[in-house]
Amino acid sequence: MRHCTRSARVRFRETLTRDAERLAFDEKKKARDLRHRLDLHDETKAKLESDLDDKVAAGARLDTYQPLIDDTPQCPRCRIWRARKEPMVDHGTQDQNLFKCHECGYLAFSCLEEPRHR
Repeated sequence: MRHCTRSARVRFRETLTRDAERLAFDEKKKARDLRHRLDLHDETKAKLESDLDDKVAAGARLDTYQPLIDDTPQCPRCRIWRARKEPMVDHGTQDQNLFKCHECGYLAFSCLEEPRHR
């Protein structure tokens, strides 16, 4: 740098400053992008934690599931997935015992009794 003129040193200093500004701008942009990705990650994590809580609670509902209440079949899907007790309605024919949940449409064949003779 000893052989440079004062104006050459000023231009060199300006070049270095512009390069530093460009580098800093690029890093700020990357930081913004990373913040955005972290925000998305936080949202995804919160949703996954909520889903996990729902699944754990659903699994725990098995302990309180009653397949029959007063001889009325109860929908397992509504109990496990929705935490609701829903009776299943007899939709069988003369040759089969078929029960259906009026809420979710779950179907189950039953051998609770002999086939009906209508």
